[in-house]
Amino acid sequence: MRGMERIARRWSVVIALPVAASGCASAASVSTQQEVQLGAQSAAEINRQVPIVTNANIHSYINQLGNSIAQRADPRGIGYTFYVVNSNQVNAFAIPGGHVYINRGLIERSSNMSEVAGVLAHEIGHVVQRHGIEQMARMQNVGLGANLAYILMGRQPGQVEQAAVGAGLQGFVIAPHSRDAEREADADGVRFLVQSGINPQGMVTMFQKLLAERRRAPTGVQTWFATHPLEEERVQNTQTAINALPASSRQGATNTQAFQTFQQRLRQLPAARQ
Repeated sequence: MRGMERIARRWSVVIALPVAASGCASAASVSTQQEVQLGAQSAAEINRQVPIVTNANIHSYINQLGNSIAQRADPRGIGYTFYVVNSNQVNAFAIPGGHVYINRGLIERSSNMSEVAGVLAHEIGHVVQRHGIEQMARMQNVGLGANLAYILMGRQPGQVEQAAVGAGLQGFVIAPHSRDAEREADADGVRFLVQSGINPQGMVTMFQKLLAERRRAPTGVQTWFATHPLEEERVQNTQTAINALPASSRQGATNTQAFQTFQQRLRQLPAARQ
């Protein structure tokens, strides 16, 4: 979405993670508690700068759907929060600590609940696998970043420090994951959908829809492809994984009346930002 792109251009610093005895930042050195704290501050900053849909019914539904997956997916038992971003650009992203954002434009393009659930499951996979924390560590290890030790050690940063940390989180959030991380989140997403009683085929049909739109009208999905490397190979791998499941695992819910009501409410809101 353009707002997030502006933020990324404005802020180029990256979060610094705790430094191990070797002198290198490490994802393993960040505890779950620290990750949750980091994510909460990041989400607060994002929500001040990104247009979040505040309709109570819409917020309630996306959290019910998302948490029906997350509570079965993340063994750490952290609390997840899901947000609908009021943008017609197609995108979704997750940040450490269980905060998942999905754009209105992606939801409105979906045909059924399982397609949206597939996107949420994929993003939950990034959180469960701690891809965001690993990404921060890689960036820190090449010498970039503002010092986040203040937060991770429990001291309240001052206003200037808070601004620097917030800026760093923003710059980090939309950096694309590696293709290996995307494949891992795909595989986890399929498993999470099955565990949640949702038809995993929705993940494939959503990917196919995005690839088709890129060929037809690339500007509408350019943000998604900038932050989510996606090619036919990933779609084929996901389909192969689904085909290998027992037939009973592929019979989960595809659509619900609750989702149709949610989607209709979203479409009735004033036009989303371009």
